[in-house]
Amino acid sequence: MKRDLSFLITRSNGKPFNFKLSTFSFRVGFIALLVLIIMFISSIFINVFLLNHYNESKNQVIQSKEQQEVIEVLYNEVESLKKMMEELIQKEEEIRQDLGRPKYRKLSKRRLINRKKRSFNNGYPDNDFLLDTYALSGQLMYLKDEVIKLEKKMRIHSKVFKQYLAWFDETPSIWPVYGYIRSGYGWRTHPLKKVKQFHKGIDIPAWVGAPVQATADGYVEFSGWGGGYGWMVVLSHKYGIKTFYAHLSELEVTRGVRVNKGQIIGKIGTSGLSTGPHVHYEIRQRRKALEPTAYLNLDLFTAVSKLW
Repeated sequence: MKRDLSFLITRSNGKPFNFKLSTFSFRVGFIALLVLIIMFISSIFINVFLLNHYNESKNQVIQSKEQQEVIEVLYNEVESLKKMMEELIQKEEEIRQDLGRPKYRKLSKRRLINRKKRSFNNGYPDNDFLLDTYALSGQLMYLKDEVIKLEKKMRIHSKVFKQYLAWFDETPSIWPVYGYIRSGYGWRTHPLKKVKQFHKGIDIPAWVGAPVQATADGYVEFSGWGGGYGWMVVLSHKYGIKTFYAHLSELEVTRGVRVNKGQIIGKIGTSGLSTGPHVHYEIRQRRKALEPTAYLNLDLFTAVSKLW
């Protein structure tokens, strides 16, 4: 048995309006309305979801760009430290070689940053962000630690270098008079006594009055007449070294004053037992005569390799 729904609508100025609606039609209309409501609500949710997804995608793009910038900064810092480290190693090796020390480290870029080999794309890591930042941070820490170690070694080498400079100032290293050696160090027949005796220095001829210079920093231990040496100057240096300048015609320094390497201390002459104008030059260390030619034309590095 079918049932209809009757609706009576009254109007104020007329007879009431009456219409009937079948149950089937009512159900269809209700379902259609319900579907429309569901579709409306679904469209709202879809729009909200798409908006959130768009925002998330946008945030991911921004985050990815920021991450790439972080990786780029780390990568540039690593490369800068690599370059700094290579320069420090190069300088360290140069100083060690100049100081006459053996070479103990090979300059190899593989040793600098090959603890972990990673793939790079256009100069930057192409792996996951966390892995990339972890790897670059690890390399950064390693390089910083190595740079600190190298800087400590450089300070030590610089200290040694300054010490060597101080030694060099007090070490005879130049000619007292520039010229040639007429009579060398060793056994010879004395030109005046005509007897064989050991010549403790070298004779460098020059004209009378030619300036004679100190061959190292030191103090004037003696300045005066030295018998067969004639007018002479004796300089006292560090490490038990003394230098003798004999057969002078004039003395330019007095006892007790400090002189510097290259300073004029006297003039060439023929005083004492001499056959002509020249300077007799001796080097002694704790009363032992040394070969003077080993102390001519020296620079710091040859002094390191030959004397020290």
